[in-house]
Amino acid sequence: MSEAHENYSAEAEASSTDPHDWGRAMARAVTRLAEQIAPADSEDIHACLVGKDLRLLILDDEAGVTITVSTAPATDPSS
Repeated sequence: MSEAHENYSAEAEASSTDPHDWGRAMARAVTRLAEQIAPADSEDIHACLVGKDLRLLILDDEAGVTITVSTAPATDPSS
């Protein structure tokens, strides 16, 4: 499993700006993140995410939004 100080990130695109349509893209991003973190012999790659704080970033793009999920801590906007 990953070290606590390592940061991983994965993204996926949604073709809509409506949050009701983002489920599949969010699931793809979370799965891609789990694939990076999980041990190679893991039978349930998503188990490595249980109990972890994840950061979610949603940005507009030309067709909809890009959803990024990462293990990086959120940045403090006041600092």
